[in-house]
Amino acid sequence: MDGIFRRYIYLLIVAITLGCGLQGVAALAEDAVINVPNEDEAMNAAIAKARAGLPAFWAALADPPAETEGYALKVAITDGDNVEHFWTADVRRDGEHITAVIANEPQTVSTVTQGQRVDVPDADISDWMYLRKGKIVGNETLRVLLGYMPEEEAAQWKAMLEEP
Repeated sequence: MDGIFRRYIYLLIVAITLGCGLQGVAALAEDAVINVPNEDEAMNAAIAKARAGLPAFWAALADPPAETEGYALKVAITDGDNVEHFWTADVRRDGEHITAVIANEPQTVSTVTQGQRVDVPDADISDWMYLRKGKIVGNETLRVLLGYMPEEEAAQWKAMLEEP
């Protein structure tokens, strides 16, 4: 696309929020896809903020505090000139080796499938999240996407954030 590819960001947090697991994700695979230009400064800042917060995510995953669940990473998968960002579930970390399960159907890449466990290079992590007492912790990229959503939908997502 004229040398510019777009980030595909999936709003499948609902599946994690509702505790649906991978079976529930299949039903939600038709969720809206929001295209964000690769050069979007706000999105790039959100990704940088999320990456800076990874140590807190890893600490929580290693020793989950009470009333937390739904630990997930958003991971960039590249296929030629296409990059698609996926929420993943069942995150595992053994030292520096990270794996997770692709939580939705690919829209533009063909190198992964829903339900596939993949190796996750640290550099490909674009966001993280988990739930604490039913509220979303992390998910910095969602805050940027709120500006792309209809007002009512954005308000619903914002209400699910622990720190809006």
